[in-house]
Amino acid sequence: MEANREEFIELINNVKFIEKTYDVMRVVDPIKKKILSYTENVITETDFICHHVWNKEKICDNCISLKAYKENDVFIKIEYHKEMIYMVIAIPVAIGETTVVIELFKDVSKNMTVVKKDKGVEVDIHRIIDHVDKLLLKDHLTGIYNRRFIDERLQVDIINKSIRKETLSVIMADIDLFKSVNDNYGHLAGDFILKEVANLLVSCVRTDRDWVARYGGEEFLICLPTANKDKAFEIAERMRKKIQNEIFEFEGSNIKVTTSFGVHTLVQNDESTIESIINFADVNLYKAKKSGRNMTISS
Repeated sequence: MEANREEFIELINNVKFIEKTYDVMRVVDPIKKKILSYTENVITETDFICHHVWNKEKICDNCISLKAYKENDVFIKIEYHKEMIYMVIAIPVAIGETTVVIELFKDVSKNMTVVKKDKGVEVDIHRIIDHVDKLLLKDHLTGIYNRRFIDERLQVDIINKSIRKETLSVIMADIDLFKSVNDNYGHLAGDFILKEVANLLVSCVRTDRDWVARYGGEEFLICLPTANKDKAFEIAERMRKKIQNEIFEFEGSNIKVTTSFGVHTLVQNDESTIESIINFADVNLYKAKKSGRNMTISS
């Protein structure tokens, strides 16, 4: 950032007028999640993490700064915090070869109107915002995260791994012979199995750090920040055995399924992309399938 100091200063001066319209204006490094400070013509990277403003200890699921950075477009979200409703705008700005994001905060608690369908019905804006976030990031069938969340969040966890010099493991899981479940018991039974398997996968991970998403069809992706190869293999095996031993009861039928797992672990200096990480885990999943299914293979 030092090489682009003059451009950064010019940027700040050019957008000073915005501060009169919005309650807060700040400049964010969307990769490191750090706030950039400008004082007396000196630019510094502060120790302040961007999501701490919401009293969150982990990256926001609906982080629009990273979205703005990745898609080079302006994004807007509504955030509820301390009984206040904020409109947040993220604007990507290129400074030389570096892109930063200007974030604008506006308290719209008094300006936002919610139309009530029926008289006497109380509207909980917090629930509305939470519901919209879930619609965007959650799979409608299983309730776990969706493919869109994978595309946005996995990049964040990879970046954090590099910054903190940690490991990170990704697991790809696939229900074996899932078509036979639909053929033998019907698609409603298949949907039931997908939801139950998703719940079992979630029950095996840390809720404050790990996450589980539906990659597509009967395939799932599990992200395990800080987990090394042995730990990731152990977790995958725990998942596999739990699913293998479960009897799924659906409309009078007892259904048994198994699942295959492919695990890939990134070491500290690994510079793999999202695509290559998923591909490595998927290759191991394919090997598990070809080797007889209901097993875990890692790399």
